[in-house]
Amino acid sequence: MFKLFVHMELQCDICYVDFDLDLHRPKSLPCGHTICKECVQNPELGRRCPTCRKDLPVDLDDLPDTILAIRLIENGGVPPRKKPRGEDSDQQRLQRGVDAGRKVVEALRLAVPKAVEALNRQLDASVAQLLQLEEALEQQVQRNARDDGGTPPPPVEQLQLAVQLEDSLRLLTTNECSVVAEEEDGPTWKAALQLGGFGDILRMLLLQLRADGQLQKVADVAVPAAPAAYVGPPMTTTLTMYVNDFDEGRLEVDDILRDERRWKNARAIRGLQGRGSDKLLRVLAPQLPHLEELDILGEVEAGVMEQVGTLSSLKRLKVQYDWDLDYPDLPLQLEELSMAYVRGSQLRRVLAMPGLRSLFVKAYSGPNISFAPSQHGSLLWLRVAFHSTNKSTMLSFIGAFASSLQSLQFYSPVNDKKEYNPDYYHPDLGRLLAACGLRALRRLVLERPTRDEPCTEIAACLLQQQTLRSSLPSSVEVVCGSCHAPLFCPRAEAAT
Repeated sequence: MFKLFVHMELQCDICYVDFDLDLHRPKSLPCGHTICKECVQNPELGRRCPTCRKDLPVDLDDLPDTILAIRLIENGGVPPRKKPRGEDSDQQRLQRGVDAGRKVVEALRLAVPKAVEALNRQLDASVAQLLQLEEALEQQVQRNARDDGGTPPPPVEQLQLAVQLEDSLRLLTTNECSVVAEEEDGPTWKAALQLGGFGDILRMLLLQLRADGQLQKVADVAVPAAPAAYVGPPMTTTLTMYVNDFDEGRLEVDDILRDERRWKNARAIRGLQGRGSDKLLRVLAPQLPHLEELDILGEVEAGVMEQVGTLSSLKRLKVQYDWDLDYPDLPLQLEELSMAYVRGSQLRRVLAMPGLRSLFVKAYSGPNISFAPSQHGSLLWLRVAFHSTNKSTMLSFIGAFASSLQSLQFYSPVNDKKEYNPDYYHPDLGRLLAACGLRALRRLVLERPTRDEPCTEIAACLLQQQTLRSSLPSSVEVVCGSCHAPLFCPRAEAAT
């Protein structure tokens, strides 16, 4: 039992590799923490303990071994050097690939015969349709030959069949095909293909989709009727919730509805909160077809967000989630969005919004995930912060908008002092943002903990700006949000 405990617990808190007597030898820091020799030699350590961030006054090469850990390793029979976990993960990755490959082969063995059968049925149906039209054409030619002025037209069904076969031929001769595949809570796959000759299997699939009624010409797709144009006075009304609108946390819905002047023609609702908010939205939604803005205070209930999904004219939304609740998806037509305490599914939903221009994301919770590049290229302004624990997630999220993002507002203390939220300070921020490939970025604003007051450590502020400027293109303006002082690098000033 004791050996099992040692095997599970004797590992570096930074790289999570088991201690050994070689590369991952346990080293004792002056602050009392222990990390492996490889992490000690990492230049990104910056002469600070990665756990408590205390300065390391001694030369890193002179750090002593952690004697107790060394003895436990020796007495516990741990081999001189354990295989890093990365090698185990490679084996696991290969195993997952093998498992996935077996499932793919099994699925194809079932699907291919069915696909061949479906294509044969499609061929038989096309042959039958051709024979039917050839017979109809022959009969029409005979009728026209003896035309006495009263030849009836062919049946409507035959004319429709002729159009259907013409459409099939167009599909068989089309040159390009776009494919989009979306995984649930996963990446989106997209391809623009140049089709080959008549034997291209994709052409057969297009015909099958057409036969099943799942593929339609754009002209055939029903377009929702646009809402009737508004005729009346300018709609500048804002419905705002006040203290007297609440009774022990419950919204007085009937009192608000009774005063029609407060909400008639409203384009915005602000300060919505409390029990009964979902009821108010449910009643007002049909009455406010031009509602564009909704500001929700406090943690929102799931029922409220269900009603938000019905607001087809909504463009601007401010919402704070509860990590313990499940919510329906946000409406896709949003143009401006502020959301706090979000999950990965809500971040992925944002990438599906074609017209989103402005976004504020506060406090993500969940495992580290990655995002595919946005397919819309509409987001221009983003305000965000990331904790050291979810750095990779938020960097991937920022990079998803690399093609369009012009202004990035980023929460960043000037250093890692305790009073400045050190977990939000990233000394390599410039390198991290440069790796995002923000080719459209024009302005980076550093938001400080003391947002309403100028920085007290002006030297640290300027130094951080200079460091960022050295990592970003010369066209990017770097600004401290508290000092409001833009900083350009010398090469940018010389260029102008």
